[in-house]
Amino acid sequence: MRRTPSKGFEVRVHDSGQGIPNGIRDSLFDPFVSSGKPNGTGLGLAIVSKIVQDHSGSVSIEQTSESGTTVLVRLPAAEQGVTDRAISPIR
Repeated sequence: MRRTPSKGFEVRVHDSGQGIPNGIRDSLFDPFVSSGKPNGTGLGLAIVSKIVQDHSGSVSIEQTSESGTTVLVRLPAAEQGVTDRAISPIR
């Protein structure tokens, strides 16, 4: 994660999977778009996109190939600080 004081945060998530098939790249963040997972519902990235957009951010595929995919999530800096809230690490 990288923070730019005036612009917010950039988070890149990279996997080492097969990449995203050409046929679904343009609709990847739409509901019910899925490929390669027999029990996949195609809702995961649609939900991620909605949550990020609800926080005035963006999510996009930065790179994809046979050696993996990198997803870029951009979120703006908060206008006010977060106080009185404990943040637990993700496990």
